[in-house]
Amino acid sequence: MNAAPKLVRDEALALRPYWADARPADTTEADFAGLPRQVDVVVVGAGLTGVEAARVLAGGGRSVLALDTSRAGSGASTRNAGQIGRNFKHAFGELCDALGEDLATRYFTELRCAYDAVATLGEFAGEAIGWRKCSRVIGALSVEHLERLQREYTKRSRLLGEEIELLDDDQIGEELGSPFYKGGVRVVENGAIHPGLYYEFMHGRAKAAGARIVGNTPVQGIVSQRNGFEVTTPRGRILCRDVLIATNGYTDATFGWFRQRLAPINSYMIATEPLPDTVWQTVLPRRRTYHDNRRRSHFMTFSPDGTRLLFGGRTGNDPASLPGTAAALRADLRFLFPALADVRITHAWTGRCAATRDLFPHVGVNPQGMHYALGYCFSGNAMGPYLARKAAARLLGRSEEAETLFDSRRFPAIPLAARSRWTMPLLLNYYAWADRPKGLARAI
Repeated sequence: MNAAPKLVRDEALALRPYWADARPADTTEADFAGLPRQVDVVVVGAGLTGVEAARVLAGGGRSVLALDTSRAGSGASTRNAGQIGRNFKHAFGELCDALGEDLATRYFTELRCAYDAVATLGEFAGEAIGWRKCSRVIGALSVEHLERLQREYTKRSRLLGEEIELLDDDQIGEELGSPFYKGGVRVVENGAIHPGLYYEFMHGRAKAAGARIVGNTPVQGIVSQRNGFEVTTPRGRILCRDVLIATNGYTDATFGWFRQRLAPINSYMIATEPLPDTVWQTVLPRRRTYHDNRRRSHFMTFSPDGTRLLFGGRTGNDPASLPGTAAALRADLRFLFPALADVRITHAWTGRCAATRDLFPHVGVNPQGMHYALGYCFSGNAMGPYLARKAAARLLGRSEEAETLFDSRRFPAIPLAARSRWTMPLLLNYYAWADRPKGLARAI
C-alpha cells in the first residue's frame, strides 16, 4: 500500500461545527415582528426534541410556539457526531444482570424503534439529511476490552437478533489503519446523518405542520396559572395551556427542578481537511462510523461526501478550554493514526449533552405540570425525536401512543456536588485513567 502523502499543516482553525457550514443563514430576525400573546403549547428548547414535539403537536391541532435561547438548533442537535445506532449508556449485558433479560430486552426493543424511525426517514430523505447506512465498528484497545466488547455483542446477537461481525486482530486492521486496536465488532444495522441537514429537515417539517419556531428568545421564567402557565421572555409574556421542556444539556437555573436532575457533559470534535483517497485507503478504507469501548471513548465518522474525517473525544473537559482540547484531540488523532501526522485540521467545536442520575432518558410531567423529554446520555439523534413524539402524544391525550419504558414515574435528582462545573471533568478523567489500555506510549 502506498504511503500517505504529506499534507499541509494546520493554518486558521474555525472554532465552529463543521456541520454548520451546510446550514442556511439565521433568519431569526424575521420572527421579531412580535410573539403571540397566547398559544396552546410553549415548547422550551428548539433542538431536535423541541421541533419534533412541535410538529406532532401542531399536527394534532394545537397552536405551538417553540422558543430557543440561541439560534434554533445551534446546540447539541447540530454539534454531535451524527451517529445513529441502538445504544444508550447501559450495556445490554449489565442491564440483563440488573433487571433481568425480559425487561432489558424491552428497553433495547425501544432503542430499536428509535433507530428504525431515523433509518426509515433516511431511506425517504436520503441526501437531504446526509443519510448513510454504513455500519459501525467498535474497536478495542486492549485484549481485556476486546473480551468485554465481544461478550456484550454476542449476547445482543443471541437475544436481540442484532447482526454483528466479530473482528480479530487481523480483521480490525482492515477497518482501522492503526497499530493499537486488538480487535472489535462490526454492528451492521447502524448509520449516520449530517447533523446540520438532519436538523434543518426536522425544523422544516415542524414549520410545515404549522408550528412557529423562534430563536434568540430565552425563557426567563414560567409561572403556573389557574388554567395553564405564563411564560416570560425579553419580548413579552405568553399565556399557554401547556409547557414542554426540551432543553437537555442546555437546561439552566431558570428551570430549577429540571436542572437538579441533569448533569451537563461537554463533548468535542475536530474535522480534517479533505483527504486524498490514498489516505482513506490507509486509515479508514471502508468509511464507517467508529468508536472504542472505553467509558471516555474516541469516536469517528466521515462527511457525507466521503472526503473529511471527523474525530471526537476528550469528553467532559471544561468548554472554556476549547482551543486546548482541540490541540489535544489533534494529538490523539495523529497518535492513533500515524498516517494522519501531517493532516490539517480545519474545524473544532464543542457541544453539550446531559446525563441523568440513573443514566436513563426520561419523559414525563413534573410536579408543576410541565411536560418534558430529557437526559439522552449521548443517544439524542434517535432518542430525542422518539421521546419527543411520546411527550407530544401524552400532551394530546393519546395514551396508547405515549406508552414507553422511559416514562418517568421516578426521576431522581443529582446531588449538587455532582453537578459542579468541575465534577464531570474529574470523573471522566478518572474513567480515562481507569480504562487506560496497557502498553500505549501515552494517555489518550
